[in-house]
Amino acid sequence: MTRPTLLIHGLFGNLKVPQILTPFVHLDMDIHTPDLIGYGSLAEQPTDRLVLTDQAEHIATYITSNNLGPVNLVGHSVGGAVAVFLVKRHPELVASLISVEGNFTLKDAFWSEKISRTALPEVEEIIQGYKVDSDGWIATSGVEITDWTSALAYSWLGNQPASTIKAQARAVVQATDNLEYLNIIRDLLRSDMPFSLIAGENSASGWDVPEWVREMATEDIVIPGTGHLMMLQEPEIFAQSVLKCCR
Repeated sequence: MTRPTLLIHGLFGNLKVPQILTPFVHLDMDIHTPDLIGYGSLAEQPTDRLVLTDQAEHIATYITSNNLGPVNLVGHSVGGAVAVFLVKRHPELVASLISVEGNFTLKDAFWSEKISRTALPEVEEIIQGYKVDSDGWIATSGVEITDWTSALAYSWLGNQPASTIKAQARAVVQATDNLEYLNIIRDLLRSDMPFSLIAGENSASGWDVPEWVREMATEDIVIPGTGHLMMLQEPEIFAQSVLKCCR
């Protein structure tokens, strides 16, 4: 069995999905999927002053309290930015960093930027609109609508309050709209820490990865025929790709 692997979810929902996790189990991987602050079991926690370093410290506490480290750290979308701050602050807790279309620049956080500037009642209205057509919402990422993906889409939209979405969006914009963030990434790539990239073929072109990141990355994997939610479209290949990047 490989060392523990920890998945950090993105702006909506969670990765505690049997269809996502079962392939990791079949690969004999010890997989963990904690909720971020404001999500799922932690949905009632206050997020008024949330910054991404708060989420990073929260995940660090999860790792240490469960005696897991050093872990293979996998961050999806916004979770990729959380992962960067965790490695910066606690490199001893991380064996490898894997960014799954994680946010590198403000261009990656374009939707978060819009939400961060939107009044909370309007954010609530937007999310309610998504719930009315949750199948359409998840299908925009190329996910085939089946019984389980339909149920998952609705579940993800209800996994966190609108206030969490707005707070997390504001936090990721604040982090990525700062040159210091890219400097942190550059330092990580120059270190001994393995730093890998995973993207979906259909969404890779929209992922704003600086060329120097690609040149320095340990692995740069593109999963054919998938988009931003490749772990729903090709869960077995996704798990195999993560395993290839683990140390």
